[in-house]
Amino acid sequence: MAIDLTKTLFERNLNTRFWLREEDGQRTALDLIELKNGHSSPPYEQFSLLFRGEPSRLHPQRMYRMEHDAAGAFDLFLTPVERNDQGIFYEAVFNRRVNRG
Repeated sequence: MAIDLTKTLFERNLNTRFWLREEDGQRTALDLIELKNGHSSPPYEQFSLLFRGEPSRLHPQRMYRMEHDAAGAFDLFLTPVERNDQGIFYEAVFNRRVNRG
């Protein structure tokens, strides 16, 4: 069963740890540190997520398998957007049709 990647799902899991699954099977921790609302207009919702990872391991822009204890496993397109002494930051942007009814 596919997970519905809604803003509500990520709001419930803000400030928790997600796991990026490497191609070799290893997992890398990414913390969901921010959710920003976009300019949503029905029937679409727009938002972005900001994750923080370790400063020593850069993951290039692409689709990754993500895992979370409560949310489950899903694929997510991540883009590195900043690097500083706190870590490397990755963004995921959503512009999704909201199913009503």
